[in-house]
Amino acid sequence: KHILHLTILALLCSFAVGQSAPRVDVFGGYSYLRSAPGSGISGANGNGWDASLNWNWKSMIGLKADVSGSYCCNGQREHNFLFGPQLTFRGDRANFFVHGLGGVSHGTASGFSDNAVAWAFGGGVDWKVRHFHGLALRLAQVDYLGTKYGGATQHNFRYSTGLVFSFGGK
Repeated sequence: KHILHLTILALLCSFAVGQSAPRVDVFGGYSYLRSAPGSGISGANGNGWDASLNWNWKSMIGLKADVSGSYCCNGQREHNFLFGPQLTFRGDRANFFVHGLGGVSHGTASGFSDNAVAWAFGGGVDWKVRHFHGLALRLAQVDYLGTKYGGATQHNFRYSTGLVFSFGGK
């Protein structure tokens, strides 16, 4: 099983060898957040935005800054400020990526406003738009987004989609 996983990873990496990478990828778009606060409290569906900047240090390895805002019922708001590494597997028509991010979350609700530790693990796919060099559609970015408000860990699901603009060459 481990040998199969390593073989698949090696094949994916071989596709990225020789691929030129842009210096920076900038993403902006819609974000859906399914928050699960725990402690017997029912979850909520939030809609908002997600934006990120990925500086491609190497063809496959980048440093990502991800900022998002989610808004829900009764004035509930959550803003996340996350940073960390991203691996991108570049192809002719699509780029696949995975990332691990950490940072801070700021949540506001009626009578509540607090900062908490936050982290996200996930990935996605960007589909390159033909005839528009440097433009891609982020078909999906799917993340497990964890936060720790009031000493309790929340397990949240985040989905984002939008446009990716790539700048600069290596």
